[in-house]
Amino acid sequence: MPNREQCLNENARAVVGRILASRGYLGVHAVSIPGRANLVDMGARCPGSAEAGLLLAEACLGGLGRAEMTWVLLEGALLPGVKVDVRMPALACLGSQYAGWSIPAQGCSVMGSGPAQLLAAGAAGGPSRLLDYSEESDVGVLVLEGRRFPPQEIIARIAAERRLSPSDLWLLLAPTASRAGLVQIAARVVETALHKLMHLGYDVSRVESASGVCALAPLVQNGIGVRDNARCSGRDGDWDGARDGARDDARDYADDDRLAMGLANDAIASTGQCRLTLRDRGREIDSVLGRVPWSSSPSFGTPFLSLLDSCGGFGEIDPLTFSPAQVVVNNLETGDVLQAGEPSLAMLQECVKTCFESMGVYSR
Repeated sequence: MPNREQCLNENARAVVGRILASRGYLGVHAVSIPGRANLVDMGARCPGSAEAGLLLAEACLGGLGRAEMTWVLLEGALLPGVKVDVRMPALACLGSQYAGWSIPAQGCSVMGSGPAQLLAAGAAGGPSRLLDYSEESDVGVLVLEGRRFPPQEIIARIAAERRLSPSDLWLLLAPTASRAGLVQIAARVVETALHKLMHLGYDVSRVESASGVCALAPLVQNGIGVRDNARCSGRDGDWDGARDGARDDARDYADDDRLAMGLANDAIASTGQCRLTLRDRGREIDSVLGRVPWSSSPSFGTPFLSLLDSCGGFGEIDPLTFSPAQVVVNNLETGDVLQAGEPSLAMLQECVKTCFESMGVYSR
């Protein structure tokens, strides 16, 4: 665990400062109203950008990781992708980046993640409870995957549970089907590996550093014109364009977000590659590593949307389903370098084809 002088929420707030300083270039919009939470739209009613997604990922990691665009070479094909490097991976990925917090948001829900989960008075749950780590901070940063900010009463409650005033809470919002949204999901490739190891009973605190790459899922947006001219109204977190006959984003873009969710998870499962540096004198990693890649899962070869349909909901999916394609481990205690799994362009192509057909993309 890190030195207690280090604060992931303060680290993330510094990343937010970088976002605000380049908001025009990044295509994001921010609103701060005295006495209320600070709202940063990174793709719901603003165009957003891949660069915004990289900073969103770094904020989500509590400032303990760096994300950048890269190229992923698979079977002779060069695909755009995301690379992430993480220190203190258990804390950064499972304590902060893990998205297991469902938050009500005006007739729907959004998934919450980010270091605000670690604040001492918080009760978000998830793997962070197992890490024996919490922090106190004068600021909180919460990342939301969705199209709507929570109502002010929900935001006020979240702030109070973390012993913050609403004005000290920063909410960063990006839909799944957005440039920033897909980038920050691809940057979860290391989190996926650690989450799988944790569920297999491995002590992930042994992992000292980690890196990963993942191909970027294709973006499909069928209603971008609705929000091209939208802007933030600055009133209660509402955004102009949601009224006066405009479409209901959370409902009318549901198919886009559903497709993006499937493609993003399929990209991690079929192309995600992780390298973990750890210390394991007893070589316990040797017996579990082979069970981490997607190829070892009973769901191997089944597109994520098909699993979602068969399970009846995201929360019903077996946690062991979420897997990267490949994991390479360097055991510093023994010098061993172990590898399990292989990325597959063919598998990615098949999953994309199946997802597109199931959502009727080709017929539009």
